[in-house]
Amino acid sequence: MKALTVQQPWAWAIFHGKRVENRTQLWSYRGPLAIHAGARWSDRGEDSFLVRSAFREHNRWWDGRTTLPRDPFEMGAIIGVVDLVDVHPDGKRCCPPWGESGYVEHGGRERRRITHLVLENPRALAEPIPCKGALGLWNVPTDIVETINAAVIP
Repeated sequence: MKALTVQQPWAWAIFHGKRVENRTQLWSYRGPLAIHAGARWSDRGEDSFLVRSAFREHNRWWDGRTTLPRDPFEMGAIIGVVDLVDVHPDGKRCCPPWGESGYVEHGGRERRRITHLVLENPRALAEPIPCKGALGLWNVPTDIVETINAAVIP
């Protein structure tokens, strides 16, 4: 099984309405994809109107004006599985509202071109599986694949 490490709170959002992951690479892989919540927090994700709206919708206790509480966000673990059904370059905002056309990454000056990873059928795990992540598309260790398969309800 392939996996993708996604910083929080973006990883959480994938299981709460986000159906496009924005990357800079084109991949030929299609199929099941484990979503690994990385160990780093994304300030850009925390500031995202879409993430904040989704969090408020699923957590009515949050007032929406303060910073996102970090407690509900698992980090350093596989949190679920999706189906990667398409990968394509951005086509003039073809995948609203989550599909981006470009962004400046980690304080740089260069605006990066974006590839959309189209995700379907999100299946969150009841219990996150601690696991070390990696950059890019990576292979989940066999023992963890078995745990994921046993835990995911199709």
